[in-house]
Amino acid sequence: MTVVAIVFASCGSEKQMTNNQPQQQNQRMQEGVSIVMPCVDVSYDDDDYYRDLGIGTALNPQMARKAAVKEAQSMVRERLNGVVKGLATDYSRSVSGNASADKVQGIIENEFTTVIDQMLNNADKVCEDLVKLQDGNYRAYYAIQISKKEIVNKATEAISQEEEWGIEFKRDQFRKYAEEYLEKQGNK
Repeated sequence: MTVVAIVFASCGSEKQMTNNQPQQQNQRMQEGVSIVMPCVDVSYDDDDYYRDLGIGTALNPQMARKAAVKEAQSMVRERLNGVVKGLATDYSRSVSGNASADKVQGIIENEFTTVIDQMLNNADKVCEDLVKLQDGNYRAYYAIQISKKEIVNKATEAISQEEEWGIEFKRDQFRKYAEEYLEKQGNK
């Protein structure tokens, strides 16, 4: 009789485990499935660089890579557009001289945009990965970075060559102001 009790106890607990498995699976499905994306860990801004990750999917690996690169560039450009507008507005308000604040702001925005576009075309790759999907497509992950200091230096150089200022442009003062502004923006 003791043997029979053990068999029944064993069967009962096995049945109970089987009943819990669908509940656990349903709970995981409701919460979602956690996935690990390549290159994410190296795609965050820091004190020295703006970084971002692009993801592209296509029938061939080259097109997937191109799409990922373009997306990464677009993400950095989009984020920097707001930063540059803020920098240009703040700095142009603090400038004194014959030039209007709107004119100064326009020049700063234009030069920064040009510099950023050039730098994004030659951005450093920090990570690249390619995955072949079950449906036959390819998914590319591509992370890029551009130097905050280099953006400021190149834009400052371009602005200092602008003849339309109508004010005495203080290159070092602007460089310091821009570096501090970009550093504050990166630490938010």
